[in-house]
Amino acid sequence: MRVAKALNIRSYTVERGFTLLEMILVLVIAATVAAVAVPNFQPALANMQLRAATRDVASALRHVRGQALSRGREAVFSLDVNHHTYQVSGRRKNYALPESVRLGLFTAEAELSGEGLGSIRFYPDGSSTGGRVSLEAAGKRRLVDVNWLTGAVVIREENP
Repeated sequence: MRVAKALNIRSYTVERGFTLLEMILVLVIAATVAAVAVPNFQPALANMQLRAATRDVASALRHVRGQALSRGREAVFSLDVNHHTYQVSGRRKNYALPESVRLGLFTAEAELSGEGLGSIRFYPDGSSTGGRVSLEAAGKRRLVDVNWLTGAVVIREENP
């Protein structure tokens, strides 16, 4: 009979992973890509803010016109160009617009109430004092026109 001697063999497994050098290289590449990509997103972000602010103002103007028609009395949209806020009739809340968007208000002289403050008034028959809110950012300009006769609110894009 043969006696087998048990051999004590240890098996070593190789741990797989990343070295510190590989991790540093990946972080450097990611930082480089971020440094190049982030400035390219700034105009796109400003353009999205411009579009959102334009839709917000147009929606508020349409809401105020609807208030005047449904309640049978005057309703007012007020804009504070300096503080980038607006207010609608029946609500005390000031709605904010992005600081990056430059605002302008063109309205009847009787509707101006101070430096950078003015309003557009809607009447029960749907007509208004008329006017225009201009919004500008990222080299683009959008106009929200209010027809004085019909009170219709229209958004237009204008290239400065």
